[in-house]
Amino acid sequence: MKKVNKYETLYRKNNATGRVIIDIALEDYLEFFHEWDNSAFRKRDIHPELAEFLDLCSEDIPLRKKLEIVFSLNTDEISAEKEEQIRISYKNYYNSLKRLVNRKAERFFKVSAILLLTSIVLLSAYTLLREVTNHSIISDVLLESLLIGGWVFTWEAVHLLFLDIIEPFRRRREIKRFLEAEITFIHKQAE
Repeated sequence: MKKVNKYETLYRKNNATGRVIIDIALEDYLEFFHEWDNSAFRKRDIHPELAEFLDLCSEDIPLRKKLEIVFSLNTDEISAEKEEQIRISYKNYYNSLKRLVNRKAERFFKVSAILLLTSIVLLSAYTLLREVTNHSIISDVLLESLLIGGWVFTWEAVHLLFLDIIEPFRRRREIKRFLEAEITFIHKQAE
């Protein structure tokens, strides 16, 4: 008996392409956009609740699966121009998220390098000063502070590089999948 994954019961599959389909019902084209955004139609932002819904759906679906996003419009109006503007706005939104995630990953690398450099300085200072100081209580406390500080900074650098970086890399893969998603429109007649 074939094992059915949870996402397979929640989402349809496009048998022709193998993509997992996320269905989104809209009353009209403007529902895609943020209602408080008064800019021209060409420059409008994606609705934040729609973006949140897409992220929730993406969490259900394994990252190795490709996506197809189907907008079902309940309107008589069919506008290829507005559909193209929605595609452009969608791509712009996810490209800006991609830039933010890339900056976050770069920041992790920079901070990690600074922490590692600081730890090397502290541990080197400990090694050099250990040999030349007289062993009084104050000098021993200062030396131990250098040693502990060096190891704390080393751990933080390792933590950033190998543990905290996992989330931005996963998010980058999700965003890449959204950017590669097919976007289609289905038109239902308004009643």
